[in-house]
This record gives sequence, structure tokens and C-alpha cells, in this order.
Amino acid sequence: MPKSRNQSDFPLILSEQLSLSEWLEKVLVPSYKRKYQIADYSFATDEHREEYLANVHSRSEREVKQIVRGFLIQAGSLGRDSQTQASLRALEDEQFREYLEKYEFVRRLFLTQKPWDGMTWILDLLPDNPRKALDVIDAYFVAHAHFMPEGRMHGLADAEAIIQQRYFHHDNPRDALLALRPYEFELLIAVLFRKMGYQASVTQASRDGGVDVVATSAERGKTQRLLIQCKRYESKVTVSAVRELMGVVSRAQANKGLIVSTSDFTSQAKKEALSNSMLELIGFTELNVLMNQYMGARWPDRMTYYIRDMPGNHSSIRFEK
Repeated sequence: MPKSRNQSDFPLILSEQLSLSEWLEKVLVPSYKRKYQIADYSFATDEHREEYLANVHSRSEREVKQIVRGFLIQAGSLGRDSQTQASLRALEDEQFREYLEKYEFVRRLFLTQKPWDGMTWILDLLPDNPRKALDVIDAYFVAHAHFMPEGRMHGLADAEAIIQQRYFHHDNPRDALLALRPYEFELLIAVLFRKMGYQASVTQASRDGGVDVVATSAERGKTQRLLIQCKRYESKVTVSAVRELMGVVSRAQANKGLIVSTSDFTSQAKKEALSNSMLELIGFTELNVLMNQYMGARWPDRMTYYIRDMPGNHSSIRFEK
């Protein structure tokens, strides 16, 4: 029987000489079926990256995940590991021991055959938890940047860019929110701010002072209290609503007032908000991005579950007239 050929026996294809479609045709072939070598751990060129991101919403979910999978690091070893080992062995004994104690990766590098922990499991966070997927990539990079080959750094950056473009900027129908009752929309916004790390609750309708949701965070040295108005509107929100909220924020001594709307804002309303750092306007376009980030790109399909799971307790906060 003829001997099986190692991958290194196959010809090397220079990715940067291919068009994006030609490169995709090659890298989407499973590695065990390839009769060639090709760099598939990052986009070959900046032009490839920009072209792919511009059309990422027209790509199938299967293809997107396959590309991202190739950009993520799988369990095993990387080509630079032997050089890293040699550099560490050249250190003085005391300095080497410091590295061994400081970096878990260095222990794995010398004590195991697979120093790199795999991270492809983050694909299971997509499409419903893209923000968490990005947090994992960021944490992995911070922990391993000292030892990671430059090409792999580019690959992780490319994976992040795909996730952001595909899932943060996924278009969802505004009608999904307009179909909600006003109180349901308020509950959904409270859920969103909870997922953003705040303690959020819907206020009592008769005592809200024009505020629908109160969101607070109490990090040490950084306490915030946000008063939020929810406008489930089809028409633009006017400047009178902005001025009304400003009065409530001042009387309540809150950090900031936000108007979250399913529509947009008049030019005068935007101008009024820009002149005051204690006000922020979130229209549907920005709201959709936030919902995609923290609730997943398919949030319209899951709205009723989010609303149902949100505690129905009304806030007992009072606002002075």
C-alpha cells in the first residue's frame, strides 16, 4: 500500500493571490479532503475582509460558522510553540520559574502536547449570545497574547469582526415591537438593561413621574441611576418629551435620562439632547443593535419568553412632582 501523504507534502496556495470567492472555495473544503495547503486562520487580505463583511448577511449560517471556526483556535499546538519553548529555555532559572508560576499557558507548553485550549465552543453561543462570544474571544486574547502567533491574532480579530457585523447589525422588523402592548414594551426594555448589567424594574404607572423603567448599577466607585422613558411610537418623538424627561431627571437627581423609542426623533429633539449630557436618545436602529448584542439576533422570536420571565413587581420608587 502506498504511504499516506503528510499535509506538508501538498503544494502551498498563496491566499493573497486569490480573489475572495476563490479563497472561500478552497477553505470551505474540509481540511481532511484537501490536496493542498492554504492559510485559513484569517482573511488573506484586508480587501477580502472588507468584501466578506459587506456581504455577510447574504451568507448562510453554516458558512459563517465554518469561517469563524477556522479563525478560532482549536485545541492542540501551533507552529510558533517550539520557538516559544526555545526562548523560555534560554532564560535564567529564576526567570523561567517566574514564567512557569505566572502563566498557566507556559505550564501547558512544557507539560502537555496540546498547550492551546480550544475555543471553538463559543460557536454554541451564536446567534443568541453574540456579546458573550466576543467577551470570550477578548478574554482568550488577553490571556494568551504573549505567546500567540501574529497570524492567529489577526484571525481572532477577523472572527470578532464577523460576529459583530453578522449578529449585532442583523436587521429585525420594527413591527415586532409595535405589536407589543405598551407595558410589554416597558418590560422588554427592563430585560435589556438587566442583560446590560443593570438592576432594572418597571415603575408603577400612577407614580412614575413620566418614567417607565429605572435602571441602577452599584459598582464600587461608579454608581449610576438611569431613568428611562419607553416610547412605542410609529411617529417621531418630539422635543417636548425630551424637555419633560429633563425636568424629571433634575428633580430625581438621577445620573441620566434616556428615551428609548421604536421610531426616531425630530431634529429639534436631537438638538436638545445633544446640548445636555444627562440625556440620551435611543431610536429603533440603535435599539435593534443593543437587542442583537445582549439578547441575540433572533430576539423577536423570543420576546414573549423574555417578557414572561421578567419579574412583574412594580418599582416602589417615588418621584416628586
